[in-house]
Amino acid sequence: MNETVKKVFCNSRVKTAAVALPLIILLLASAPKWIFFILLLGLLSLLVTESWTLFFGEQGGYLLKGPVWIITFGLFFAAYFGGITAMSGALTVAVFVLVLLLFEAGLEAEALPRFALALLFIIYLPFFLAHLLLLWDLPEGRTLVAMVFMVTWGGDAFSYYCGSYWGKRKLSPVISPNKTVEGFLAGLFGGAFFALLLNWIGLLSIDWNIAVVLGLAANFIGQIGDLFESFLKRSQGVKDSGHLIPGHGGFLDRVDSVLFAAPVIYYGYIMLVL
Repeated sequence: MNETVKKVFCNSRVKTAAVALPLIILLLASAPKWIFFILLLGLLSLLVTESWTLFFGEQGGYLLKGPVWIITFGLFFAAYFGGITAMSGALTVAVFVLVLLLFEAGLEAEALPRFALALLFIIYLPFFLAHLLLLWDLPEGRTLVAMVFMVTWGGDAFSYYCGSYWGKRKLSPVISPNKTVEGFLAGLFGGAFFALLLNWIGLLSIDWNIAVVLGLAANFIGQIGDLFESFLKRSQGVKDSGHLIPGHGGFLDRVDSVLFAAPVIYYGYIMLVL
């Protein structure tokens, strides 16, 4: 076997996706929504714990920690019990609360940057992740949730293989020096391929061209999400967000693209299908 190919298929990134995807599909095929919610709630808890230092540093943001964590989980529960309307209302309330906290901090130099980081933290983690719950409630919702994981993780496998084998031109050498333009384009192809696969086997009943558009868009934005997490890690001088998942470091390293892709498929489906 070619050494490059062998390295790719023996890599723990590929192994992790190969194990996780069937388990997720099995869950989506049989589990009720409340079990899915509990699992996502556990994932959110891990993401919040991992990501705090990435946003605020080792010593930063401790005064905001309590309010932001309450807002984070409150927004997620609002999405589960009240859908998009309740989640949007919770996000609006969160902004009001953060503004009051900003006033409380007065005119100290770090007050406004901390406010901006806290708002970004809330949008990035609970708000984006909660779109998986919102997708569940749409027609073909379980398939749409599976689509998020397939077009991101499946596309990532295409990207990693082609980037390792043919990649020459660096995509973003400062933020993520290992990513290549060739790998990025292969990821887009992978996203479209898995979206079409769901359509072809009859699990997704939308028109094939809409499936392609959703797959391409979700993978494109998902790869931007991957770069965003790399930017966070570079800004804090860390390699991985954590060390719990083989080949990916932390949980955020595995779902960074999923966080960005879920809203794309949710709003794209609403605009193009419903």
